[in-house]
Amino acid sequence: MDFTLEAAAAAVAEATQEVVGRLAPDWTDKFDADGFDRAAWEAFTGAGLTVLALPEALGGDDLPLDALAPLATSAGRAAAVTPLVGTLAATAWLGQHPAAAERVATEEGWYAVAVAERGQALGAPSRITLRADGDASVLTGVKTGVAFAEGAAALLVVTADGVVLVDPQAAGVTLTKTPTSSGAAEFTVTFDEVAVTADDVHDGAELLAADYRALLAAYSAGLLAGAMAMTAEHVTVREQFGKPIAAFQAVGQQLADIYVVSRTLDLIATSVAWRLSNELDAAADLATADYWVAAELPSALRTMTHLHGGIGVDITYPLHRYFSLAKDLARVVGGSTGALDVLADVTVEEAACS
Repeated sequence: MDFTLEAAAAAVAEATQEVVGRLAPDWTDKFDADGFDRAAWEAFTGAGLTVLALPEALGGDDLPLDALAPLATSAGRAAAVTPLVGTLAATAWLGQHPAAAERVATEEGWYAVAVAERGQALGAPSRITLRADGDASVLTGVKTGVAFAEGAAALLVVTADGVVLVDPQAAGVTLTKTPTSSGAAEFTVTFDEVAVTADDVHDGAELLAADYRALLAAYSAGLLAGAMAMTAEHVTVREQFGKPIAAFQAVGQQLADIYVVSRTLDLIATSVAWRLSNELDAAADLATADYWVAAELPSALRTMTHLHGGIGVDITYPLHRYFSLAKDLARVVGGSTGALDVLADVTVEEAACS
């Protein structure tokens, strides 16, 4: 198989790497002010990378998901904490809904995507529905793990009745900040009979959720690749008994295992983005990606922390940020058990249909 990037994707990857290469992150920052790395976000918006999926009429380039995935991967490789994943998923969906895009258009702002619900993995169907209230509707329910909801230009809420566009400051919307390992802003969002008009409700809920999961997988693949590169460099310069620890067989075996996990996650993320861009069924690949993010990503980071020794848990050392983000990502997708349940459901359903 040929995994060479298409021209658009290659150009996005090159532009992103140039932007990321200029970043100077503060690895001790817990993002108390904005909930994310404001300098990194401004670098992405300043380069025009956050609107690439929008139609040209709205300042974008109408790029498909598989051209956006390298952007998420590069951001993950740099462990950049920004609203990028949610914004890319939102703009990819908005690109298919021009009327909605015009209503919530923003140049330097961001979007938050609300997918997860209590006790459910990302791949599970939404239990939230709209209730008719006269000539209008109301939205009631709770979404969890909504990244960067505060200050967002709009919340794109995945429900059983479609995607609902909601102003985070609308009456009936309550944002409750919840703790994260990395310090990134994350919220539980409660909707208490939020008034919804017909113009707020759109189709494509499954596609928005799938795009969000696909970009999370791409970001996770980049995160693991970045941590692996850092670890490989560390073990070549750290010495024990007069030689680099990379020369020891046990260390080499652990690095080989990490490499396999990294390449597999990258392959799954690539497959998911390609399948969605070509309007193919990606349910099994999405469920597999979620499971690898939940189960294998944190495990690989634990091994790399061990290979770094004491410095690996120092909050001033970059690997600490990578491990913290890995734990957050594993929780956001629903944990290994929840993700495995979704994968099992998809597998059984496909077997029954074959």
